[in-house]
Amino acid sequence: MFRIDAPILVVPTAEAKQALGPHLRIAALAAYREIALAAKGLEIAHLQFAFRKLTLAVCSRVRRDGIVEIEMALGDPRLPKSSFTDAQLRQAEAAARARGRMSSRHARF
Repeated sequence: MFRIDAPILVVPTAEAKQALGPHLRIAALAAYREIALAAKGLEIAHLQFAFRKLTLAVCSRVRRDGIVEIEMALGDPRLPKSSFTDAQLRQAEAAARARGRMSSRHARF
C-alpha cells in the first residue's frame, strides 16, 4: 500500500479566509474529508458541516484537467447538515420547471 499526493485546489471566500485565519488549511482538509464521507462522488453542489465553532459550506467539482476544486464559504448554522450532488440539483430544477409548466397549462383553461 502507498499514498499519493493528488492536487486539490481550494478556493475560500474572503469571509472564510478571515474567519478561519491560520486554520484555513486544516479546514480545507476537513472539507475534503466531509466530501469523501458524504459518499456521493467528488462533484457536490452543496455540503454544510461544522468545523470548530463555525459552519462551513462547500461545493466541489472535477475540472477538465482532472484537478478537484473545492469552493469554501461560511455556511448557515440554522440549516441542517446536508449535501446534494450537481446531478440531484439539476434533477430537482427540471422537476420544478415541469411542475411550473403543468400549473401554467392548468391556469389557462
